[in-house]
Amino acid sequence: MIVNFYERYQPKDQTRFLEDALIDGFLSTDGKYTGLLKAHFDQSAGIKDMLFTPSATAALELAVQLLGLAPGDEVLLPSYNFPSAANAVIKYGGVPVLCDIDPATKNISLEDAGLKISRKTRAILPTHYAGISCDMDRLMELAGSYGIAVIEDAAQAVHSAYRGVSLGSIGDFGAYSFHHTKNFSCGEGGAFLCKDPARMDLAEMLRDNGTDKAQFQKQKTSSYSWQCAGSNYMMSTACTALLYAQLLDYEQITAKRKAVSDAYHTLLSGAAEKLSGRIKPMEIPSYSAPNYHIYYIDCEDFEMREAVRKGMLADGIDVRTHFVPLHLSGYGKALGYEAQDCPGSLSAYETLLRLPIHTEMTESDCETVVCSLLKQAGVS
Repeated sequence: MIVNFYERYQPKDQTRFLEDALIDGFLSTDGKYTGLLKAHFDQSAGIKDMLFTPSATAALELAVQLLGLAPGDEVLLPSYNFPSAANAVIKYGGVPVLCDIDPATKNISLEDAGLKISRKTRAILPTHYAGISCDMDRLMELAGSYGIAVIEDAAQAVHSAYRGVSLGSIGDFGAYSFHHTKNFSCGEGGAFLCKDPARMDLAEMLRDNGTDKAQFQKQKTSSYSWQCAGSNYMMSTACTALLYAQLLDYEQITAKRKAVSDAYHTLLSGAAEKLSGRIKPMEIPSYSAPNYHIYYIDCEDFEMREAVRKGMLADGIDVRTHFVPLHLSGYGKALGYEAQDCPGSLSAYETLLRLPIHTEMTESDCETVVCSLLKQAGVS
């Protein structure tokens, strides 16, 4: 039996909404469906304003640009990560400082981050791995004590929350992803969040080629013109239409993914004695209400992870590893990092295995996945 790693949810209204967008004739950006998306996040997540972008990468670049980094300024971020955040820091003249992760959550280690804060530190950029929140109270307290900004990389955490508050909206800035592989997708897309209305005005200019067109559209100026160095960080109307169709079903999507996660946890917990700690299911802290973007296990070592991975693939179960930590990459090594600098990230790289999780999976699929897992671990 084949169990795919990911399948995109197909909402019933997406073709109708896309056709409506095409017939409307305005395919640029910030049209009808942008307004509907903003209303959705306002009503469902308490997020009052956001800018839709071509990707989470673009949203992170907007956030870093708004920091106004000087040469040598530092931004702390986890090594177990996608390169987008580090690239954004480098692009705008800063230095990414790679921190280790908490082994239990795979989120940035606040202990390690605290040790790496210096007089040059301007921001901390946590990633909410697997849609599971960092401990945002502790993180905001740490940042506040040093007067540094917080940029939430919530690419994996749309409709996740920390103690009832939407991720991406707690720090000074936030970034969402609507990439094809995410829970709510439109192929390529993202969103930028910002607490400070004054900075949001500047973000609108940076996003639209450095012009004050947004102010013109709000009838706050009689014309618009070039105001600063910007770029084009817009999401097309076609993408907003596809995304809106997905988000109308966000509760159903989340419930279906939660059912898969719960099934895995129950099945693995039932086999805990046989596994004897050699394979551990992922942990969800009590403060976190995730969107169930990822389900992963931790194997006792690299050799076991590889044996399980290869065996499950041979059984038709599409399982995946994840990030090569930034400090282990070619660029990370060029920045002066060595393998032992972030041992938690190194361990995740060697032992973490992601299981299939998507809305089309059944309870039988979950049983098939875990049966294969236990067989490859030698405990079935």
